[in-house]
Amino acid sequence: MNKSAFTIAISGPSGSGKSTLTKHLKEKLVDAISFHFDDYVSTNEYPEDFFTWLEKDANPKLVLNPSFNRDLYELVHGRSIKLPNNQMVEPEKYIIVEEPFGRGREGMAELIDFVVCIDIPLEVALARRILEEIHKTESTPSESLNNVKEYLSQYLMVVRNLYQVINSNVMADCDLIVSGLEPIDAITDQIIKELEKRNIKQLKQDSNFS
Repeated sequence: MNKSAFTIAISGPSGSGKSTLTKHLKEKLVDAISFHFDDYVSTNEYPEDFFTWLEKDANPKLVLNPSFNRDLYELVHGRSIKLPNNQMVEPEKYIIVEEPFGRGREGMAELIDFVVCIDIPLEVALARRILEEIHKTESTPSESLNNVKEYLSQYLMVVRNLYQVINSNVMADCDLIVSGLEPIDAITDQIIKELEKRNIKQLKQDSNFS
């Protein structure tokens, strides 16, 4: 496949810091854009029964999002795309993809060159997720409380186990595992150093890393 961009996927459970790491890595690299799984939440198709999905080892190929795949394909091949919110995104040399399933979903292996998996204790990720919900300015205190109650109920029933299995699957086929407990700058520098070690063309001279 004739690609015009190098694609780096950032994976990890909700609350692991994927968005923050994606932002910092984008700032460290020159000619880089970010591409977010959550921007396509309206077109995501998850298995209807999470318990059955868990019994199937949380197979990522059962998570479908043709719109996300199509738009990433276009960016990788140097063509601009329009996000679901109608924002235009222009192609760049590096694409930082926030993708919870690494290479696992259908069609991702051909589009993603390097996968970073964030390893983090699930209780820390959960605490961050709850704090994020509490601090949402668009929600009233009552709405935030109801959202937290609903999330925790699902989390205890099945979501926690799903996160464990999904992240284990990603780790088995990723290029670098980083600790989500480390400072964000340290994680970002670790990723760039690993890419440099692997002799990614142009990375050393193109990055702001020092």
